[in-house]
Amino acid sequence: MRSSTEAVLEYLIVKILAGRDDIVRAVHDYFVNSVSPSSVATKYNLSKHQVRGYIQRIVEKTGSVVKARVLLKYAIPVVLKIKPVTREVNGYIVKCGICGEELPSQIMEDHIRKRHASLIDEYLESTVEIIKKSVTLNHNS
Repeated sequence: MRSSTEAVLEYLIVKILAGRDDIVRAVHDYFVNSVSPSSVATKYNLSKHQVRGYIQRIVEKTGSVVKARVLLKYAIPVVLKIKPVTREVNGYIVKCGICGEELPSQIMEDHIRKRHASLIDEYLESTVEIIKKSVTLNHNS
């Protein structure tokens, strides 16, 4: 079973791999830059209900807004360096760059979680290591 930190990181990594960096950036703006959900929604062309849902999922996983804020401050710059594995075919269909399967964009995250879990695990492990080093360096300076 994953720790709460790993659960949040996995959530963000899957979003990035599925080509949803807009959601990761929106969450960053809310937690780290203290931008309101409605402003974030407008900026990223999301509904404020979607933004609140993403925020709520992260708070549930971390246990508090404060923990989420600290984690995301360090995690999101690292996660944003990950390249998506999907490519849009049309407005509705995306193609997985790993196995070539074409699916509706709404289910690509589930596809990545189920079919490419080892890739998520690799990114999770390396992301945790990078964050640990970053936190240690900032703590020691």
